[in-house]
Amino acid sequence: MESLGYDAAHQQAEYIFRTVLPACGMTVREGQIQLCHAMLDSLYNKEVTLCDAGVGLGKTYAYLIACLLWQWQRPREQWQPVVISTASVTLQDALLQQYIPFLSNILIQYGYIREPVHAVLRKGKERFACDARLEERRMQIAQRGEAFARRAALLRAADRYLDLDRVAGLSRYDRRHICVPDRCDRQCGAWDSCRYRQYVRASNGPTITIQICNHNYLLADALHRQKGWKPLLRDYQALIIDEAHSLPDAAQQMATRRLSVQKLTQLAEQLARAHHPYAAQQVQAQTRALAAACNSNAPAKGKPRRAFPITEASATALAGMQKVVMQILEREHTRLPRPLQNQLAETKEQAGQFARPDDSMIRYIEMTENGESVSLCAVPRDLPGQLYDLLWKREKPAILTSGTLAAGRDFDYAARRMGLSNGVAVNTLQVPSPFDYPRNAMLYFPPRPGVGDYSKEAQNERVAGQIESLVRSACGHTLVLFTSYDQMGHVYEQLEGRLPYPLYKAARGGQRFVEQFKQCPNAVLLAGGPCWEGVDFPGDMVSLLVIVRLPFPVPDPVREAQRECYPDLHSYIQTEIVPEMQQKLRQGFGRAIRTESDSCAVAILDPRAAPGGRYHRTVLDSLPAGIPIMTDDIQTFLRAHKSPDYFLPNHSSSKQKAEER
Repeated sequence: MESLGYDAAHQQAEYIFRTVLPACGMTVREGQIQLCHAMLDSLYNKEVTLCDAGVGLGKTYAYLIACLLWQWQRPREQWQPVVISTASVTLQDALLQQYIPFLSNILIQYGYIREPVHAVLRKGKERFACDARLEERRMQIAQRGEAFARRAALLRAADRYLDLDRVAGLSRYDRRHICVPDRCDRQCGAWDSCRYRQYVRASNGPTITIQICNHNYLLADALHRQKGWKPLLRDYQALIIDEAHSLPDAAQQMATRRLSVQKLTQLAEQLARAHHPYAAQQVQAQTRALAAACNSNAPAKGKPRRAFPITEASATALAGMQKVVMQILEREHTRLPRPLQNQLAETKEQAGQFARPDDSMIRYIEMTENGESVSLCAVPRDLPGQLYDLLWKREKPAILTSGTLAAGRDFDYAARRMGLSNGVAVNTLQVPSPFDYPRNAMLYFPPRPGVGDYSKEAQNERVAGQIESLVRSACGHTLVLFTSYDQMGHVYEQLEGRLPYPLYKAARGGQRFVEQFKQCPNAVLLAGGPCWEGVDFPGDMVSLLVIVRLPFPVPDPVREAQRECYPDLHSYIQTEIVPEMQQKLRQGFGRAIRTESDSCAVAILDPRAAPGGRYHRTVLDSLPAGIPIMTDDIQTFLRAHKSPDYFLPNHSSSKQKAEER
């Protein structure tokens, strides 16, 4: 295609969205076209743009077409790929397997390009198979006979798939032993034929148009560039951050330092296996001392985090760990395997960091729910400043987009968390969903409870009764979102056996129950965590969405430290806590309607959200405008929107029980 200028690129965008894509079965959406034009402006003007794109708008095609049109107008010798960073594997797979091939075929068909758009997925070494280590592991398993036949079959599958994420069922142990190591030996017998090296060469080739990665990989690449190390990504000319609301959390995860008692214990065990018994005893003794110091200030049950003060006991234990590790490195340096040297050096550095006072860090103790692992953690106070240094100083054009980037009606909260508040010119655009929410959705708030028993047991009993009544009105077809797994468990126990519909509970890691829910046409799913976003329930599957409580964040040491920056509690809540709740509420609400033909009743049971409640106006500002509010039975709404078949008795529950028997 001939080079395009600014005006020509905008004209081509109009033609593609209004003529080419509709000829291939896609709907013309004015909001999608508006979004693409704003993204083109951002790319041409080398600006940063925050785009809040409502559900069903088609933001993915908007930024793909904007990027391709912008790339085509640049001289060939200046071409560099665009990076698309996402938060989920699901979106990465969709980009590689659906969006880009579909768009590429259409553009070839209409003569815009002569060869397919080349995209590549970039991720860490630990996600790929090392041919040499794989062969070594296969030989070990083969010697163990038929008892290990299944593991042998999985390892053979890794011969077909370089990407270990495509080998379903592979154990963590086997993954760890066959993945590409941190450092490759040039003397390796598989060096010349190494599939991973071929993948890296191809990923950095001149024909690559788009590099796809997750937020952690993007930030790791930025850190490499900041420190002068070899970049992980090929140099790129523009950055697209999809699911951008997750970027600050990824940055916090990347920046958090951890010193885990469990990993220190594993380090001692590795030293023992490597025939360094005295070193193992030294590390184990200091680990016990550190564990005792941590446990004296460990979080209470149900509170996974607590601030970590540097007490005399903890300072002594940390200094002792640092000294012992230093002695081991000096005494046995030449006899230690390289991986153990690296682990010991990292442990020495971490122990020293935690032992020293550092006002730039927020320190806390983190404990797993079962209490088996305790970690010392430290996160930088100024994460937005770090994000600014990593991503925005380079002054490349960037588009940050999400369905929940705005909180309420503005972007102040998102811009502040992403380091875009100071020194960066930022454009913003909020484009509503094309779905007809006023017609196809309704909000239901139960009457606010009067004076009575406000114990947890009484609240759970009231919630269970409200859910039962609503589910019966909706004939199942219900997703119930909780902010507390503990409350979800208690409500599940009360509802079990009371509903004439299949009832599922998706606790942590409960993806199997989500899939079972999708297979039952009138089931009820109680869920938390991951089901607030990124899960698709189209059609009548979710015709009633119940949000039990407003999703306010749980207090923790990081948020407590943020609070110190505000003159009073009210300012802190309004500036930090309420916007975070609004974003999460929008994510949950997005499960309700997924296509133009969907209809759904949304019930919010939290009394604070009801008319007259403290956060009623805040809730309405978070959701699409014009949705009718009802405080009586929802069945009238559903009967007006569902076919008669929807209300017929369904025997999927008894059929399922028969299959289980």
